[in-house]
Amino acid sequence: MSDSAATTLVIGAATDPGLRLVQLLVRDGQPVVGVNWPGLQSSTLGRLDIPLERIDLLERAEVDALLARYPGPLAVVCFIGGSPQLNSQGNLNLIHAAAGAGVTRFILTTSIGCGDSSDSVDPFVKAFIGKALKAKNWAERALRATELPWTIIRSGGLTLRPGRGGPMLVDSPHVIGYINRTDLGDVVFQALQSPRCIHRVLAAVDSGKAFHVKGEPLVPAEL
Repeated sequence: MSDSAATTLVIGAATDPGLRLVQLLVRDGQPVVGVNWPGLQSSTLGRLDIPLERIDLLERAEVDALLARYPGPLAVVCFIGGSPQLNSQGNLNLIHAAAGAGVTRFILTTSIGCGDSSDSVDPFVKAFIGKALKAKNWAERALRATELPWTIIRSGGLTLRPGRGGPMLVDSPHVIGYINRTDLGDVVFQALQSPRCIHRVLAAVDSGKAFHVKGEPLVPAEL
């Protein structure tokens, strides 16, 4: 189980997966802080009885100040999307600040197509989202170079449609597929509770909307 004394900073708490993670943490009685950047907001999040922060992730001083406001055991979960600058510099600011602040857990969500999963993605898709993948690649490399207890979760294509077979984490770079946005929050919650996910890169997909590019069966990661 995760360290129940740790406060979790959910970066991108107003996104669909971020909001779902916040709701699960609140329901489980775990301390959580919702963090968003200017222009990102949610009325549902505002109704939850938790601290809310709004910072410019591109300003390192604001990120450092955020972590300083919550001393003690601290976990960070990043749901950063949007511009390539947010995906790169925003994530990098959080990673470097967390490494200096002694964060006890760091989960970074990126995309299938990053790192060693690049060959699993159709070249047309890579051309379409290439800048975002390149930015997320930088963040992945920076996180893996730290001594943080990190986990990287590469999501499949995000969709608003309900999943068919249920969300799952897969320990393979050769999986491609889709996942409902809210379901992504569910599997990130599972990973956050499991120390066995530390220093692992996992793919997040819906079991009914995914396949293994080498023809192997989809096997849920052991958490």
